[in-house]
Amino acid sequence: MRISAAYTALQAPATTQAPQTNAAAKPDARVLTKEDLRNIRDQIRQNIRAQIAGVPTQAGAPTFPAPPAAPGKITIRGPDGQTTLIGLPSGFSAKDVIPPQAVDISIAFFVTMAIIIIGLPIARAIARRMDRRPGPVQIPGEVSAQLNQLNQAVDAIALEVERISEGQRFTARLLSEQRDAARQALPSPTDR
Repeated sequence: MRISAAYTALQAPATTQAPQTNAAAKPDARVLTKEDLRNIRDQIRQNIRAQIAGVPTQAGAPTFPAPPAAPGKITIRGPDGQTTLIGLPSGFSAKDVIPPQAVDISIAFFVTMAIIIIGLPIARAIARRMDRRPGPVQIPGEVSAQLNQLNQAVDAIALEVERISEGQRFTARLLSEQRDAARQALPSPTDR
């Protein structure tokens, strides 16, 4: 019921044809068939296309889009609505447009991206393995205690050696003083 009212509201400005209903199959004239709904949908699409193109619709006259240009031709529509047809030279292909250096650069880019995607996790794994390596080996407690005792013994020996050397210096000085005193006490050979 609402469909038929919407149908008549949409069809009034566009066409003058009334919807065709299957009166023999259904006694209610307001019920639309699938074919009627398809016709309505097609007419609505034509009206919308015509409004987009800016062409006024004629009653009952379908509007079709302009056919595509021939291959190798480009159609440009300017802001004032004029269309310009531009042709490409015969035998034109994309290989002629793209320089080989651009192809080389694009291949290098994708190879570099693949290396980064594959190489980054490998580099991170190597760095983590290097971080997990143990540092310097810890010295056991027994060895540490023995080293401390050895250190103390060496210090004690150094102290005793220092005392011995001090005693020798003292003895050497006393002997040199006694020698000097004995020389002074003896008569000199010139005195004889």
